[in-house]
Amino acid sequence: MSVASSGDWRACQHRVPEEVCVQCQPERAAKFKARGDWCPEHGIPESQCLACHPDLDFSPPKAPPPQADIAEIASEGADLPALEPHRVPGKVTVFDFYAAWCPPCRKVDEHLYPILAKRADVALRKVNVASWDTPIAERWLSEVPELPYLVIYDKSGRKVTAIAGAKLPEIDRALAEAVR
Repeated sequence: MSVASSGDWRACQHRVPEEVCVQCQPERAAKFKARGDWCPEHGIPESQCLACHPDLDFSPPKAPPPQADIAEIASEGADLPALEPHRVPGKVTVFDFYAAWCPPCRKVDEHLYPILAKRADVALRKVNVASWDTPIAERWLSEVPELPYLVIYDKSGRKVTAIAGAKLPEIDRALAEAVR
């Protein structure tokens, strides 16, 4: 699956991607609650609560710039035993654990894509977790409270940091540190 097509999803009657809607699939609620992603007032995940967050945007992500070094290395939640073999020698490598239904993940893409369009020394490796109960999420995200989750390596292959959430200033700082 290409990165550009990874945003394919259908909205359910609750205007949320049906693959994660806890109103359609109540058995998913425990995973969201365990991560602290829960709106007690409305009984749904905070990340799906359109009443509290009417600005949530579940539209498909924008296409990445064509010249950018972007590759999807895991799709639909398939397991990924290690990140290290996917580091790009001589480049800052950003591993982006994301889900197509995740609005903060799109914010990170919108922030990173212009950077990637200008900088040939940065590579983005997309890891589509699909949902919280997939093999890749169980391996890599058991202690991660929110998506996206980015792991950034410098040009020499040293891990610089890991960032949970759409913390754009932290991402910029990590990218600056990774080129030193």
